[in-house]
Amino acid sequence: MKILVLFLGITVLQNATAQLNSSNQSEIDKIMTKLYSEGQFHGGILIAEGEKIIYENAFGMADRNLGIPNTTKTRFIINSMGKMFTAILTLQLVEDDSIKLDDPISKHLPWFKHPRSNEITIHQLLSHRSGLKGYFDEQIEGRLDFFISQREVLDKMAKLELNFEPGKGYDYSNTGYLLLGEIIIKYRNADYYDVQQKRIFEPLAMTNTYNSTSIYGPGAPVYYLQDGSPATPFPHSNYRGDGGSKSTLNDLHKFMLALGSDKLLKPDSWNLMFTEYSFPEEAARPFGAHFFPYGYGCGFFDLPYS
Repeated sequence: MKILVLFLGITVLQNATAQLNSSNQSEIDKIMTKLYSEGQFHGGILIAEGEKIIYENAFGMADRNLGIPNTTKTRFIINSMGKMFTAILTLQLVEDDSIKLDDPISKHLPWFKHPRSNEITIHQLLSHRSGLKGYFDEQIEGRLDFFISQREVLDKMAKLELNFEPGKGYDYSNTGYLLLGEIIIKYRNADYYDVQQKRIFEPLAMTNTYNSTSIYGPGAPVYYLQDGSPATPFPHSNYRGDGGSKSTLNDLHKFMLALGSDKLLKPDSWNLMFTEYSFPEEAARPFGAHFFPYGYGCGFFDLPYS
C-alpha cells in the first residue's frame, strides 16, 4: 500500500511504501518520541493512507520563551516544498498554450539580460539544468545584498557567468524559480501569491496555507539560530517563485491527495512533473537536492525507515 508521510518543521515530504494502519499508532509514537528525545526531530508529522490519517502528532516548542508547544495546527514554513506550487502553476501555463517547455526565457522575459537567456529553456529552469547561479548562495557568500528587490536580484544574476552549459548539468538554482515566478506573474497578470491562492490553495480548501513577507505570521512558530537566539525575519522572504509558504500538516495532506488528480493538472502534465530529469552524478556540487533525482519542483527519495 502507499503511505503518505508528512514531516513539517524539518521540511521533508515524501511517499513511502509500508504496511501501516491505525493499530500501529503506539509503535509510531514510540519511534517519533525517541527521535525527538535524540534531537533528530522537531516539528509535526502526519502519516496517512489516502484520506485516512493513521498518525498525527507534533513535538517540541513553537515558542520557548512563552512556553507554547508545537501542535498539529502549527503553520510551519515549508521552504522549497513550495517549488511544487511553482511547477504546477508553470505547467498550467503550458496547458493554456501561454508558454512551451522548450521556449527560451528570452521569449517571455526580455528584460532578463543574461547573454545566454536565449539558450536557457523553461524546462531547464524547472529541472535545475539552466546553469544559472543560485542567488541565495551568492547572498550567503556575501557577494549579493540581502536587502534588495526580486528584480534587482535577477538583474545582478544576469551579469554572472553560468555554472555550466544550459542542459549539461544539474545545480539547484533558486534563481531559476524566481524567473518562473516572473513568468507566472506576467501571464496571469497578478501577483504570484494571488495566483497561488486562486489556483492551488482555494481549489483544494487549503485554508491554513498562506504567504507573508516575514518568516513569522499567524500560528507560526519561532525559529532559532544555532546559538539559541530567535531568527530575525529573512529579508528575501517576499520573493516570488522559489518557496516560503506557511502551511499545516492537514493542508499539505490535502495537497498531496490532489497530486495526480484533475484538480490542478491534466495527466500528461503530472507525468512531466514526476519524471526524473536531473541526477546526483550530474551535480556541480554535493548539496541538498543534489543527493536525489529531480523532476519539476520536487526530488525523489526513499525515507530511511521501514
